[in-house]
Amino acid sequence: MSDTNNQEGFEPITTQDALNAIIKDRLRRERESTEKRFEGYISPEDHQKALADANKAFDDYKKAHESDEQTIADLTAKNKAYETASLKSRIAHEVGLDYAWISRINGEDEKSIREDAESIKKLVGTGSVLMPTKQPEPSTGDEKSAALRSMLDSIKNN
Repeated sequence: MSDTNNQEGFEPITTQDALNAIIKDRLRRERESTEKRFEGYISPEDHQKALADANKAFDDYKKAHESDEQTIADLTAKNKAYETASLKSRIAHEVGLDYAWISRINGEDEKSIREDAESIKKLVGTGSVLMPTKQPEPSTGDEKSAALRSMLDSIKNN
């Protein structure tokens, strides 16, 4: 029975126009289903254009920020130098070294800086600054007073 139902609905294709119409209808339905299936996707050409635009934007960003890494490295080095100088000053004060010796202290970390400061302290001693015994500047008096002071200083030194 199923064979008779199939054969009853079957119409033989007798002309090229009828065949073209059937194929055209099937192609249209296939295109519609394909378009519906890939709806929301972009075409390969649009994808290539978007990729080129993204690469250009990335290159522009890279060019704009090329010097950032060097700037960061410079600022990091400068910050480390400031921290080391601050650490040297603090340790020199703790050890009792005169501030004139801070530039002589070597080391990169607190332990090595402290060891070097203590070794300098042992070599230098107390680190007290000696005050001059004479007044280095001439006094602002009359010439007679200056001559008497000069004579008195020469008597004291002999």
